[in-house]
Amino acid sequence: GGWPVVSVQGQYALGIVLGAHAKPAAEYIGATARQRRRAARIAECDGLLAELDAQLADIDARLSYLDDVRVRWEAARTALPDARPVYTAVRDVDRAATEQRLRREEEQRAAAALDQALAEQSTAALALRQVSAQRSLPADRLDATAEAVRRFEMVGARLEEARRALAAAVEQATAARVRLDEARGRWADAVEAAREAAQRHAEKDEAYQIHAAAVGDTDVARVVAEVAATEAAIEQAEATLRRLQDRYTTAYGDLQRAESTVESGQAAVRAAAREALAEAVRLRPFAHADLLGLLRCPTHLRWPAQLPTGAGSADLADTAELPREVEALLEAILTVTKDLTPSENSLKQSATRTTAAFQELQVQLPQAGLDHRAELHTDDTILVVRIADEQGLTPVASFAERIVRERADQEQLLSDAERRVFEDALLTQLARQIHHRTIEARDLVADMDAQMRSRRMSSGLTVGVGWHLADDLDPQQREICKLLDRDPARLGPAQLATLRGHFASRIKAARAMAPDQSYRDLLAQVLDYRAWRVFAFTLHRPGAAPEPLTKARHSQLSGGEQSVSLHLPLFAAAHALFQSASPHAPRLLALDEAFAGVDENGRGELMSLATQFDLDLFMTGYDLWATHPAVAGCAHYDLSHSAVEHTVATVLIVWNGSLATADFDGSLPRALGSPATRRVPGRVAAVTALPSLLEPDGDSDGD
Repeated sequence: GGWPVVSVQGQYALGIVLGAHAKPAAEYIGATARQRRRAARIAECDGLLAELDAQLADIDARLSYLDDVRVRWEAARTALPDARPVYTAVRDVDRAATEQRLRREEEQRAAAALDQALAEQSTAALALRQVSAQRSLPADRLDATAEAVRRFEMVGARLEEARRALAAAVEQATAARVRLDEARGRWADAVEAAREAAQRHAEKDEAYQIHAAAVGDTDVARVVAEVAATEAAIEQAEATLRRLQDRYTTAYGDLQRAESTVESGQAAVRAAAREALAEAVRLRPFAHADLLGLLRCPTHLRWPAQLPTGAGSADLADTAELPREVEALLEAILTVTKDLTPSENSLKQSATRTTAAFQELQVQLPQAGLDHRAELHTDDTILVVRIADEQGLTPVASFAERIVRERADQEQLLSDAERRVFEDALLTQLARQIHHRTIEARDLVADMDAQMRSRRMSSGLTVGVGWHLADDLDPQQREICKLLDRDPARLGPAQLATLRGHFASRIKAARAMAPDQSYRDLLAQVLDYRAWRVFAFTLHRPGAAPEPLTKARHSQLSGGEQSVSLHLPLFAAAHALFQSASPHAPRLLALDEAFAGVDENGRGELMSLATQFDLDLFMTGYDLWATHPAVAGCAHYDLSHSAVEHTVATVLIVWNGSLATADFDGSLPRALGSPATRRVPGRVAAVTALPSLLEPDGDSDGD
């Protein structure tokens, strides 16, 4: 009929849809059916309970076994010795090996420096003997040379004074000429103005006569006034003309006197120049390249080719100054010899040492097995030593430089060979050392990450840290890092050869870029495994995936969260490093201007964070108080500066976690157990313990 139909046999019909559902027996209809189903369900529950009882019995047995194993493990762990001394001994061994290697390197460098110093000392001694020999003078010419030097100094002083007088006279003459020209111009203008005024006066007078006859008394008065004004102007012009004439006369007299002074100064300068040139000719033997080099003077100085050599030459009469070449040579020689004060005995000793050194050179040259021969020549009291070899006669200084250069080349070749052997020996052990250092650093970073993530901020956020490969590494460096992550004992010969080749090429490239850098610094730069990885921080929010802590995300945090995220890695790193120290060692961390710019809530959270890491903080700040409930105890010194008395006063304030006590009478340090030796040197008085001031429970081990 179009509506749903269900029969008592379980048949149903809904439109064209027909069906039926039947059960073997009724379950819910009738008391018997319900009793039967209840009995079946009870039987199922009894079976399930029996199975669960069996599982519980099995679990109890396993728990008993595990408890027994735990007890035995605890007993075994307790019986085992502490492994920390072993780790400490291993680190001490590594540290001792490193120190031994560094000391050996220092010893080798010191030996090389000693050899170089001995060589430089020998070279300097030889150069000293040569210079002493070349600067020696015969005894019979010593007085004449001293007198010539004295005369030269006197002439130079007079020449300098004459030059200054000449310059002043020239300036005065120039100023006088300028004033004279100005006076002449003004005088000519005045004469022309007077002439024009006289002409105008004649014209006016003629016009006056004509007008006086034609006009009345009023016009005549006006004309008379104009004439009076003109006469006054003429008188003023005449007065000006007289003043200009007086100034012209004075300037002309000054000019005459200046010209006279200039002429006398020029005459004095010419006389001084002639005497200076006559004395300067004696410097000609010193203008020798080899001698200048030994004297430590510039070797480009030369004697002028056109300078006359005779003191009475006519060319000297017109010479006003020394040639620049002679002045430069004289200044260079005076500069290097200003501290020398030779005497007759020192000159004789220098001559003796020179003779002995030349004889020693003649004896030593043939012992080298080469055809070298020393020759001594005298050039106007200058001793010149030349070495005859395959290149002809060579000055002894040039010969010594060439020998030093060849020796340096040989030492460079020898050092390259030694360096290759050293690199092979070093790079063989390099992989093992870097592997261990990387593993230790990774463990340290993992410990830092665990410590940081276990400390949450008040908002529930926490920060983690990781140590990953840097993004700027090339593929070869990444491959090397992967090899170093493995145990070096499991690396094959080919992989070890790859490591050695990589580091050898890096060392050579670094040496090519910085040839003056020491080999130790090059190794420290190339083998610095810390530069291969970078620290990456992550931000962990409750119920969310970790996020990289970038600058943008850091700027979105609150002020307190930003401060905590900045200090948390520092505290975690300090805590991880202090883990390797003795349990009784201080865990001290110094902070200058601590928590600057952080509000009071942020400071409290940072103090709580430092307490969780069990750190001992030493802090300074302008407005810093560590009186927070999270801090169990602290000592606060308040400094007050007096600009008037130039003193600084201190006040000690002790915080015990709940109460701050100030020391105004100086008794608090002694009560806390301080010997007060800063106030009473050399004497320690009896002190009285005051534990209740530090800790509420009487414990005096507060920070």
